[in-house]
Amino acid sequence: MLASEVDLDAHALLPPRQAARYLGLSESTLAKLRSRHARGRGPRYSKLGGSIRYRKTDLDAWIAENATRSPGQAPDVLAVRDDAER
Repeated sequence: MLASEVDLDAHALLPPRQAARYLGLSESTLAKLRSRHARGRGPRYSKLGGSIRYRKTDLDAWIAENATRSPGQAPDVLAVRDDAER
């Protein structure tokens, strides 16, 4: 189940299993991204009373931050058109 297939409240707090499923990753991959050696590589999370939780908004932000382009792909640029006559 990928991000586009899950309908969740934007502020939902997800346990690792659901977060991994939302991202299309295994739970062990998500745990590795949370590890001391991978600091900063995984999505933000909170530790509440010993339980790890992920906000859906943080998962979406992590997806956006890790988007890559194919070589030669044009950047997302807003084209401004000047229709005013000179």
